[in-house]
Amino acid sequence: MGAEARFIADVVQTGTVLGLDANMGPDLATEIMGGPGEEHRYGRTVCRSYGLVELVWRERRRGLGRVGEHLAVQAHLLEHDVLDDAVAAAYGQFSGLLMFEELRDELARRHVGLVEVGDRQYWQPEAQTTVHVGADSGCGAAVQKVFTAFGQDLAGSFRGDPKAVWQRVKAVAAMSENGRAGWAETKAPEDFRLCAKLTAHRTASHDVVRDRQAFVELAFWMWDHGRDKGVYSSAEVAFARAEFVARLDELYPELELPDFDELVDACLDHVSEDLSRKDKNLVDVANLLRHNLTDTPRLDAVYRKRVSRR
Repeated sequence: MGAEARFIADVVQTGTVLGLDANMGPDLATEIMGGPGEEHRYGRTVCRSYGLVELVWRERRRGLGRVGEHLAVQAHLLEHDVLDDAVAAAYGQFSGLLMFEELRDELARRHVGLVEVGDRQYWQPEAQTTVHVGADSGCGAAVQKVFTAFGQDLAGSFRGDPKAVWQRVKAVAAMSENGRAGWAETKAPEDFRLCAKLTAHRTASHDVVRDRQAFVELAFWMWDHGRDKGVYSSAEVAFARAEFVARLDELYPELELPDFDELVDACLDHVSEDLSRKDKNLVDVANLLRHNLTDTPRLDAVYRKRVSRR
């Protein structure tokens, strides 16, 4: 097995490069990759390239720091012998493009599965990574890119017209709790999830939303009801609530929002010793709420462990 197969398989399996992910921040990126790379800014977006490896952060409003957007490995550049120094030091020299069949065989050997989610796109759910594959040239299809974004979930895709669904969501927001429960009974679990996702996304966006507070409350109701009905796990709800509140607090601090300490504790309650990708996401989203905490020692301790576990 070549160095390129070992490296790309490690990225797909872990969602990191040498233990680095975008949520760990620019300072740790400099430490792990051996320098600052080539950095570009586009508004609030900060892009850093090391050659193969690309990291992107977003500057949050109101001086709330940065949040990781994504990490990508531009595997197509192996055709031109592009290789980052830190990666070469860890894996040795690469021999060119990596064929998808070789990557899939290596992942199968490690008992790491891929789910096909689109045209030449494959999703690794545990690590939350997406593999993009090129067209078959007659000699096989090469891996083009491996991509992972904070909290991304490609397990489902939105069906239907988002505008029509939003109109229905607005009707649900005006319903009594019994009316909402009746509406929820008519929805398959996947459809309920996607309605909740659209509600949260639209409410925490720059879009004009009349009576935004009502939709904040609706999103919380959807997650709580979905958890009670087995649509969500408690860990999923903890992450969704914290991520939602972090974005709302950034854009609309005047809204009435839940207690930050309770949101953070709910996230940390579901972090296991394994510190899987989902565990790290829980720690990272809790850290976005740090500025409004009254008690930080527990978060401090778990965050230190999260950063040191590579």
